[in-house]
Amino acid sequence: MNNNMPNNNEKNNEGLNAVSLGSIEASEPVETLNVDPVSEIPPVTQGASDIPPVEPVSYDIPEPINTTPVFNEVGTVPPINNQPTSIPPVIEEEPKKKKKGNKLIFVMIIVLCIAAVGVGVYILLNISNEPSVVVTPREVTIEVGSEVSSNIDDYATFSGIASSSCSLDTSSITSTEEVGAIYNFNITCNGVTYTGTATVVDTTDPVVELRDVTVEVGGSVAEEDFIASCTDASGCSYEFSDSEALSGYLESANDYHVDIIVRDEYDNEVVVTANLHVTSEDVPDLYLSCTASSEEVRLPIVANILEGTIIRTYTFTFDSESEYNTFKENNQDSDTVTYNNVTGTPSFSDEELTLTLTRRLTKTELDQEAGSTLPTGYGELRNYYRNLGYTCTFIQP
Repeated sequence: MNNNMPNNNEKNNEGLNAVSLGSIEASEPVETLNVDPVSEIPPVTQGASDIPPVEPVSYDIPEPINTTPVFNEVGTVPPINNQPTSIPPVIEEEPKKKKKGNKLIFVMIIVLCIAAVGVGVYILLNISNEPSVVVTPREVTIEVGSEVSSNIDDYATFSGIASSSCSLDTSSITSTEEVGAIYNFNITCNGVTYTGTATVVDTTDPVVELRDVTVEVGGSVAEEDFIASCTDASGCSYEFSDSEALSGYLESANDYHVDIIVRDEYDNEVVVTANLHVTSEDVPDLYLSCTASSEEVRLPIVANILEGTIIRTYTFTFDSESEYNTFKENNQDSDTVTYNNVTGTPSFSDEELTLTLTRRLTKTELDQEAGSTLPTGYGELRNYYRNLGYTCTFIQP
C-alpha cells in the first residue's frame, strides 16, 4: 500500500466493498471480481475542491508461486502461502576415523622430546659442571749439584684435577753438575702429556769457613790467608771490602776484624768477617789449637816451644734471631764486648747466629787462669789439654 494516499473511511466505505481473505457476510450479495494482478485504480473523488486528485499508483505484484489468485484491492492483505517452505536437508559428514599411525607418531615425538630434555639436564648438571682440566708446567730450576725433585707439584700447577692423579717423568734429566743445562720433563694426566723444561742454575751463596791470621807489624796478608775452606758448585773468589782500612791495621799491633766478600762464578756472594792479629813478636810456625765446647785455646809454637801471644776465643749461639740482631746492633761497633761474664773482641755470624769473643793472653796470664805453671813444649801442652777434655790439632797461622 502507498502510505501517501489520503485516508477517508466514509467515502471508501461507500464506493468500495471491503474484501477479506475468506467469506464475508453482507446485507447484499457481493459480486466476485476477477482482478488482473496489475490494474489501474481510478482516482478517488475528494470531497473538498482544494485537495488535488491522487494520481493512480502502479503496484508490481510478483507472480504467484501457486495458482491461488491474488487480489489487489485497497486494503487487501496478500494471502499467506500456507504451504511449507522446502528447506534443503543438511548432509552430515561422517567423522573421519583417526588413524592409529598418527597417534603412534605423536606419542613417539613426545617421548623423544622428553628424552632430549633429560639428556640436556644431564649434560647441564654433570658434564657442563665438571671443571676443565688445566695443567700448566712451571719454569723449573734445579740447583747445581743437587738431587732432582720427585715431587710433581714442583713441576706444574693443576686445575680441575688432583696432581696425585697424574704421573711425572724426569728420566731425561741426567745430570745437575753443569750450570745452564736444559732438560725436558713430562707430566701425564688422563692420557694427555704436558712437557716442560728444567734448567740447572747456581743461586746458592758460597759456604765459607775462616781462620785467624797473625802477621807482624808492617807485614802483608791476602784474602785467601783467611779462608780455611769455601764450598760452592762453581768455585769461589775473594775480595777485601775495605783494602785501605786493612793497610792501616797492618801498621800497629792489635786485633782487627777484616770483612771479605766471597763470590762464586754466578755472582752469588756472601760477606764474612775474619780475625787479624797484628803482632810485634815473631810469627809462630804453627798453632796448637785445643777446643772444648764453645772455647778454643790457640797456642803459638816456635821451634816446638810455646812462644808468643796466646789466643783464647769463646763462641756463643743465640736462641732467637731477634735476640741476636738486637745484641749485634748494640755492640758490633765496639772494640770489646762482655757476654756471659766473658770479655773480648766481638765477631758475628749472621748465618749461625753466633757471637765470638776473642782474648789475647800472655803465658803468665794463662798460668794464672789455670792455677799452675803450664808446660812449654807442644807435646806436653797437647797432653795437658787432652786430659782436660779438649781436642787438639795443629793449624797454620
